[in-house]
Amino acid sequence: MKTMIPALLSALIILAALPTRAESPAPVAAARQFGEVIDAKSDVTALGAAVLAYSADTGEQAISGRVGKVCQKKGCWMTLSDGDVMARVMTDYKFVLPKDLSGEVVVFGKLEALELDQKEIAHLAKDSGKPDAHIESREYRIAARGVALR
Repeated sequence: MKTMIPALLSALIILAALPTRAESPAPVAAARQFGEVIDAKSDVTALGAAVLAYSADTGEQAISGRVGKVCQKKGCWMTLSDGDVMARVMTDYKFVLPKDLSGEVVVFGKLEALELDQKEIAHLAKDSGKPDAHIESREYRIAARGVALR
């Protein structure tokens, strides 16, 4: 029994030194997050620079910009702008955005260039809350996994 006490004490000391939970990546410093948490270590690219460097082969990335319009029907998309450059951020219903969302955000997802047909243009105009809204036939889109309000 006396030989077991030092072994038990050693085991307890080792267990106490072990981390109690796995470390998770720190989120981008944000007031609010929607969808997946964005890793603070992600390199963030401004939307304008991301569009200039666009390639269909580019993977997912963190892109910053200013919130424009948000879908007023379900909160399933928003526009992101950086100066004159605009992209539509799609959540694919994996998460929704508040209809009154505004300010600077970081979006994590894949940037794509798309040609829209008339049916989709009409649908997006209706969802914007302004059926007569002008929607361009070619747009950049981000298939978002997460959005962080700064």
